[in-house]
Amino acid sequence: MSLEVLLVSDAPDGSQVLLEGLRALDAKRVEVISVTDNVLKALTTTPADLIVLDVAKPSASLLEQCAVVHEYCPKPVVCFSAVHDSHLIARSVKAGISAFIVDGKTSSRVQSIIEVAMARFKLCQSMKKELLQVKDKLAERAVIERAKGLLIEHKNMSEDQAYKTLRKMAMDQGKKISVVAHEVCDVVAALSA
Repeated sequence: MSLEVLLVSDAPDGSQVLLEGLRALDAKRVEVISVTDNVLKALTTTPADLIVLDVAKPSASLLEQCAVVHEYCPKPVVCFSAVHDSHLIARSVKAGISAFIVDGKTSSRVQSIIEVAMARFKLCQSMKKELLQVKDKLAERAVIERAKGLLIEHKNMSEDQAYKTLRKMAMDQGKKISVVAHEVCDVVAALSA
């Protein structure tokens, strides 16, 4: 595992245990920044495959930055904390933190913790992508059904004729049937306005 890591710490001198564990993991580069630094700004100058938080307790500001990272440039985030707080853990998970480890900072455990967090992150990203694909297909299906309904209503076609018409138009124009369905809906909407 050849990783580039951004280590965010509230005591950069006290993160030696994590640095040893990351070196054992064969991290090719570890950039250490203070918890008061802007994580988002650091990511623009430091490409990172993984973000590790070494904080007594993640602040609201740090969790907000993690949420932005999770939304716009998802990366696995592992948080080592000294505080066990169920509400904080729930907020951390919501912000996109892949693993929240309380009092488990030993160099021998770092590798397995990070491997599990990265595997969990990849699985979640895969499921997220799959969900988006399913939503897109459902949206395409809905617009096709709507276009069929409009053709049935305005052209007095049967459902089968409406679908065949959409399919033929798509084939003739070299477009996806959902694109043609959108166009049909737009035309009918413009004519009705």
